[in-house]
Amino acid sequence: MNVKYLIILFPIIPIIWVSLSLLVKYFTKRDISSEAILANAVVQLLIGGYLILYFRGYEGLYNIVLSEWKYSIEFSFDNYRIFFLTAFLVPSFLTVFHYRQFTDYNIRTIFLFYLAGCSGLIVAGDIFNFYIFYEVMIMAAYILIAVNRKYYASIKYMMFGAVSSAIFLAGIILLYASGSYFSYSYLSRLTEYNPNNIRFVLKLFTIAFLIKGAFFPVSGWVATCHSATNGLVSAFLSSFTIFSGIYGLFYFVILPAELLGYQDILVFIRILSILTMLIPAVILFFEPDFKRCIAGSTVFTVGFIGLLLSSGAYYLALFYMVIHAVYKSFMFLSYDDLVIEKFGIYGNIKTVILLIAAILFTVGFFPSLTYFIKYRFLAEYDIYKLLTYTAMTLMLGSFFKFRFLAGKIRIKRWFYLFFPLFITGFYLLNPFGFYFAGYSLILDLTIILTVTLFARLLYDKLSFLSCLDTKYIYINMNYELLYVVVLIVSQIMILRLNN
Repeated sequence: MNVKYLIILFPIIPIIWVSLSLLVKYFTKRDISSEAILANAVVQLLIGGYLILYFRGYEGLYNIVLSEWKYSIEFSFDNYRIFFLTAFLVPSFLTVFHYRQFTDYNIRTIFLFYLAGCSGLIVAGDIFNFYIFYEVMIMAAYILIAVNRKYYASIKYMMFGAVSSAIFLAGIILLYASGSYFSYSYLSRLTEYNPNNIRFVLKLFTIAFLIKGAFFPVSGWVATCHSATNGLVSAFLSSFTIFSGIYGLFYFVILPAELLGYQDILVFIRILSILTMLIPAVILFFEPDFKRCIAGSTVFTVGFIGLLLSSGAYYLALFYMVIHAVYKSFMFLSYDDLVIEKFGIYGNIKTVILLIAAILFTVGFFPSLTYFIKYRFLAEYDIYKLLTYTAMTLMLGSFFKFRFLAGKIRIKRWFYLFFPLFITGFYLLNPFGFYFAGYSLILDLTIILTVTLFARLLYDKLSFLSCLDTKYIYINMNYELLYVVVLIVSQIMILRLNN
């Protein structure tokens, strides 16, 4: 089939399945929504795999315009989107094993709408349709987060989604009002438009995507929202949905800012990225809920990826994001097979070993593949070494204050086979090389040993700081929304200092 039609068809497939499911339910009273989810996963995996093979090494932008109208709907694809597509396909693959987690027909229907929004984001070719698909995805996510009846988490997600979307929409309106149009194919023409207008638009987009991507200080919602729902939805939220903020930041802020020479915007993102690694790592060190630690650690990853992107290391950042999709999906899905007793994490020996491996991937210590990505970057930017290692140590302590114990817990889960297979495949395909610097290896092993021995002791000594975020920083939603204002004021101050 022509790749053009596959790109257009990709976001339509979930809509076809949800429509078929609704029609069958209406006319025959039969529920085929579970089969629809399974069939959708298989078809999207096949199409997604073909697109990855087709566009691997592809130069430039493959653009599809549906009409001659100036503001026509556009679809597009390029080499960078292979990474975002792969990050989506990882939890999609795991859907084959876990779609039965959705026990309600209405939730299964909403999940298909969610997949349609995610799929559309990947292939959207203009900013307005990016916004439409994002809203479809996020509105479905509001309901999916409430699947375990934790409505506060859903409302919190809704509030931050509404704030970021309002700011994003304001930027789109200003962009159209200024006479310019932002599609991926028009990126190189931005220099033709009023630079003051474009600069202000980029400022609005920056704030919108920093909120969507959960950069500090607007990052407190992640631990609450991503830990509230079932394992499969959490896997999608942490593997793809939160990185749609990174996706927008990359295409609609970082690339234009680089093209137009707005280095101050990149400096602002870099500063926020460093804080997003450090501050959430401190908060999570004092977090007593293990699932919230799994969820909140995504913010740490977002910070490092933001640092990579704002420093120009695009492929390193995007490859890191794909690896994150694998280990974070595993962590959320394996959580259901654990027995949690305060600070004791009990599981099957296979689960415990793989979970510890996933934690090392999360933090980025040797011998995880994320270690080699961080080492490659930090070897070129010594200025970030101390800050990054401090954040990594705190993040490791947030997990290793728990004690992982293997017991005779019987589980039969096929997906456990695929985590080591996926990771092995990424090691074999790693395009960035392997670095075994002696001092770095010794440093990593020393930190791991030290944290293993003393993290729990330090936590107990400072136990009055437990739940640091909800006690002192993100006390309630009013405080959390106030940090949006703090973010905006910080942007104004930092950009002015750099002018």
